[in-house]
Amino acid sequence: MLRSGSAGRRAVYSATTVRVREAREEQVTGDPREAGAVAFELDPCLVRTAAGELLVRGFVREHGADSLLIEAEHFTGSWLEAGDMAVVEVMSAHKGACTYDAVVVFSEARRIELARLRLRTVVQQRAAVRVLTAIPLQVTHRVEGNEQIALDEPMDILVLDVSATGMRFRCATKLAAGTRVALTFRGTRTPLHLVLEVLRVEEHKAGPAYGCALVGITERESDELFRFALDEQRRQLALRADAR
Repeated sequence: MLRSGSAGRRAVYSATTVRVREAREEQVTGDPREAGAVAFELDPCLVRTAAGELLVRGFVREHGADSLLIEAEHFTGSWLEAGDMAVVEVMSAHKGACTYDAVVVFSEARRIELARLRLRTVVQQRAAVRVLTAIPLQVTHRVEGNEQIALDEPMDILVLDVSATGMRFRCATKLAAGTRVALTFRGTRTPLHLVLEVLRVEEHKAGPAYGCALVGITERESDELFRFALDEQRRQLALRADAR
């Protein structure tokens, strides 16, 4: 049963942890360790009630062969009791968004233990995984049709966020929607030569920001950017957790 109110608010804290035990899925074949693995360290996670109310938003702090330790960054002030049903969603770089039904073993002020996990869905949500960044890059070419034309001078930009399907950047140069530019992104394991098309212009005091879609991106390039976004999320979450 979901509890809330002042007692629930006192129960939550700024480093809530959730220990989740992996469950074997009879429907999954192959390596049991691979089938049972919910996530890797620092993968983002959500814990909800069976009705869908979000309780905890956090990430996997540690995991072993049969357990996950999830540290929360945000929580609602509500909690679960032993025997309650819960839903755990883990965004894995390898498996996508894995959603599990679970049963609460116990709920304390600092942790919730869940067991009897049962896989509900696995969905690749690459476009939804977007990470905030502050990466300085240079645009060296504009793109017209299939031709890349070198700029007289490189255009300095600051990449504000990255996903597997697009980027947002800020620069001093005025760009119109529909403009296409080419750049080399070096945050991935291998440099990616990308073409971006400006879809929208956002006016800010610090200068205009441009929301862009990646044009003609290959599956390998999308995979690299997806992994970059998740790895960068993990890195940022670990830095914030260590600073506490």
